[in-house]
Amino acid sequence: MGTYTADGLVKHAKKVLGLKTKYMWGGILRPVERQYEMLFKMYGNKPGTGYSAARWNELNELRGKGYYGVDCVGLIKSYYWSGRPDGGVGSPRYGAAGFPDVNAGFMYQQAKVKGKIADMPERPGLIVYSKSHPHVGIYIGNGETIESTLGLRGDGVVKRKLDSLWEYWFECPYIAYPANTGGSLKHEPYRTGDKVRIKSSAKRYPGTNITIPASVKNGTYTIAKLMSGRVLLAELYSWVNASDVTKV
Repeated sequence: MGTYTADGLVKHAKKVLGLKTKYMWGGILRPVERQYEMLFKMYGNKPGTGYSAARWNELNELRGKGYYGVDCVGLIKSYYWSGRPDGGVGSPRYGAAGFPDVNAGFMYQQAKVKGKIADMPERPGLIVYSKSHPHVGIYIGNGETIESTLGLRGDGVVKRKLDSLWEYWFECPYIAYPANTGGSLKHEPYRTGDKVRIKSSAKRYPGTNITIPASVKNGTYTIAKLMSGRVLLAELYSWVNASDVTKV
């Protein structure tokens, strides 16, 4: 399985992010028109799939307009079904031996390397997983994920900051990963539940243009999650650079 790698999965996800996509339960990154009839027969208006009469009408209007349909785990499967080390569309290798058609929960169960999100190493290409929903996404590094979703988080393939939806991480069992050399905040002097203050020298939230106001710097906050170089502060529901906080 060395042809398909964590680095290739990230490249694939970034390529797909630039396409016109719509969330389709059971979709494997094929044009909407290629999947419409088959998926309609399979799911109809079945609850929990995201399909309703109005949704089918919306998808029908997108036929021939360059849209691809894909669900959350389909985004990952479409990489190792692409037949290309950097990924591609259409899933031409669907059903290839050793690369099964599995759902998000089964992919997580089959993973040999996994853990809780609070202990997730800084390794692009890991899969992030919400067992509660269930739902999967691809961690691309720098505290960001790419996922295919439907609802308040978007419609189709979107990029988001790693947030509280995700509960676990794992290595996709069907692709190759390098040795675990990435760092994690579990090696830093912070733990989940620690009380911290934002340093007066801190100027901005990571990855944004938002200046941290003085009132925020004066508050005491609880570390809800840890990430390499970052901490998620529960009361602010925001990621802050670890170097910009200090223990109370």
